[in-house]
Amino acid sequence: MSEAPPLEAGEVLLHHHRPDLAAFRHTALVLLAVTLVPTLAMVAAFPDSLWGAAPLFIACLLLMQERVTLGRHAAWITNRRILLQNAAPVALRNIATTNVVGNAVRLRTVDPARRVTLSYPSDKTALRDVIDTARQEAP
Repeated sequence: MSEAPPLEAGEVLLHHHRPDLAAFRHTALVLLAVTLVPTLAMVAAFPDSLWGAAPLFIACLLLMQERVTLGRHAAWITNRRILLQNAAPVALRNIATTNVVGNAVRLRTVDPARRVTLSYPSDKTALRDVIDTARQEAP
């Protein structure tokens, strides 16, 4: 989905968040590097079995699933709310905090049960700054 959803009257699009493939690749390489240690340990423990490849196989399955769903992490930041591609929009006045965690920007809302994560931004701090500025200027 590359088109912005319909905006309300007086609403202005400030930023279109698209997941960055380079950021995803970096996360994938880190996960694969971390998975090599248990894979080598399992191969050493069970040299005559295929169970040694299980940790690496599971990591590859997780990465493939995440890559397939990567396009579903888009979001549009306006002067009033954040429109998520596959979820209900979040009003800027309902956002309590914004944090950069790993390879994502996490938003904590006033409702503690709802957490929003904007995954794989090309520039995490810039995305957080856009959201914080929009929150301060929100009507």
